[in-house]
Amino acid sequence: PSLSDGKIAYQLGADIHLYDIASNKDTALDIALVSDFDQTREKWVQKPMEYLTAVHLSPDGDRIVLTARGQVFVAPAGQGRFVVVTRKKDVRYRGAFFMPDGKTLLAITDESGELEFCKLPANGVGDPERLTNDGKVFRFDGVPSPDGKIVAYTDKDQQLWIYNIDQKKQTRVAVSMEDGFNDLRWSPDSKWLAYVETAANSFRQIKLYHLTDGRTTILT
Repeated sequence: PSLSDGKIAYQLGADIHLYDIASNKDTALDIALVSDFDQTREKWVQKPMEYLTAVHLSPDGDRIVLTARGQVFVAPAGQGRFVVVTRKKDVRYRGAFFMPDGKTLLAITDESGELEFCKLPANGVGDPERLTNDGKVFRFDGVPSPDGKIVAYTDKDQQLWIYNIDQKKQTRVAVSMEDGFNDLRWSPDSKWLAYVETAANSFRQIKLYHLTDGRTTILT
């Protein structure tokens, strides 16, 4: 606060108030700032690769899916069409990944206000399909199983989850008391999920989770 001539000026949140001691009156000041609004001007990105946040190969290796500046693109490995997959400029997408069929993509969308998984057409034709509707915490990129039925992912609460797309069912695999999980990998038959978890002594361990019986095996 600042005191002068019987008045106290102070900040409250994003506002400035003036309190008159004698009259016991508090007033929020109406302040207008002149600006050229530089942040709202059109800006051309000269080096878009600097904004690339995810890149993954298609199952047959003929395309890659790129996530940059919250939008998703599919590019050919050789000759072919460059596809702009997402077109909603007010929606941000994260971590696009090819599904095993090569025709659809798995991504995270913030269209609902929370982070939810969705499917996107890899050829850019059609609307996104929302897969989850229960987002409460920041989710990290999903990894689809080879049969395309399960998505494994982690979240900001240091939890490891699997999501059954057909059953629309979430299953919590593990909770980390250290620094979360890394390197999620599926077995070719989609029955096992391998992952790395930090133990209490700060050493990292490789573990296997069996989808059928929920059994976890420590490998290292």
